[in-house]
Amino acid sequence: MSAAGPFWNPRTEDELRRAVADGLLEETHTLDIKRELERGKSANKKLGCDIAAFSLDGGIIVIGVDEDTDPPCMWPVELDGLAERIENIAATLVREPVHVRTTAIPAHGQPGKGYLLVHIAPSPRAPHMVDGRYYGRGDKTNIVLDYADVLRLHEHQLAKQKDILPEIHQAITNLGERKRLNSILGILAEPLGAPRDLLLPVTEDRNWSTTIGDLVRSTSVQHNRDYSPNFYDASSFERTANGVAVKTMYEGQGWNGDGRTALLEFHETGRLFMASEGAVFPADQRHDSNMVFETLILGHTDLLVRLAAAISQTYGLAGTWRFGLVLTGLRTARSYTLALSIGGRGPAYTESVYEQATDAALLDLANDHTETVKALVGRLLRGLGSHHRCESFLAAQ
Repeated sequence: MSAAGPFWNPRTEDELRRAVADGLLEETHTLDIKRELERGKSANKKLGCDIAAFSLDGGIIVIGVDEDTDPPCMWPVELDGLAERIENIAATLVREPVHVRTTAIPAHGQPGKGYLLVHIAPSPRAPHMVDGRYYGRGDKTNIVLDYADVLRLHEHQLAKQKDILPEIHQAITNLGERKRLNSILGILAEPLGAPRDLLLPVTEDRNWSTTIGDLVRSTSVQHNRDYSPNFYDASSFERTANGVAVKTMYEGQGWNGDGRTALLEFHETGRLFMASEGAVFPADQRHDSNMVFETLILGHTDLLVRLAAAISQTYGLAGTWRFGLVLTGLRTARSYTLALSIGGRGPAYTESVYEQATDAALLDLANDHTETVKALVGRLLRGLGSHHRCESFLAAQ
């Protein structure tokens, strides 16, 4: 048997004891064990370094097991206030702050004592700094990263963000031919480091359509319903090669380019893919150019980010999400938001395709998910000249 990995999550003292007996509790690249967390600034800083180091690839710190004995021995610690102290260290000593999740395990016959597991998910902001130094994790210990390491990691993060965009383009192509206006909004959300069967409980459920329908409706707010097509009112469900989906059209109906078709797919891996017509609609008697429907774009993006946060909370995923957005059929289109104002006429958009990617940690989604929405659509709105008019949408969330 191999050592406990980043998804190991014991709930009882007996499970911990079995892991010790089986030789699974040994320090690795993703696991650290500590007899206790001592008091004082030095101990706080040391734990902050551990958290920063694990934020690159994720890991677990087990407090209450003595690593200096062979084999390690159980050493229950006082649990009162310990989780709060660790969360405070992660939020104040580590730059940028890192989200951690803790699991307390009571000790048999010792009220108030037990063990604490600290789960650190891979961070989209990694590497992280403590007291002016960036930290990573070697095979079993923390290492200080030099400038070249930090530069390489930042470049790698940017490259990984861009990798999601070709997948969205391919997914849009896979939708098939479209009649009339050939414009599609595609948004993909991918949970990084998640188990490959994160949403298997959903796809195996006999009542899966009720489950995803309830999830969409409970996650939606009024701003996710103020346009069409929207998913709050969608009533068509189907199984797909990747998982399950809710749609605004029924089986056999295609993408007709009439602005009424939308799809929201839940992959077994936890991925979420949304595609929608209606983000660009054709010129008519009132408008002499194609129009960009910002309300729909913002609403769909907002909903997908909300769904990612809800899935993290529902299925215990504390890691990072990668988001990508692609909108086609844009060239010469203008802002519909500006066109609604008296005498309003925004600039013609100068590119055919808009695309943007970003990463967001659970802490980002929980504290202010609109920052992720802004990161995905902000440049598009600025290119249309409608960014100031759309500020009220984000402020109202």
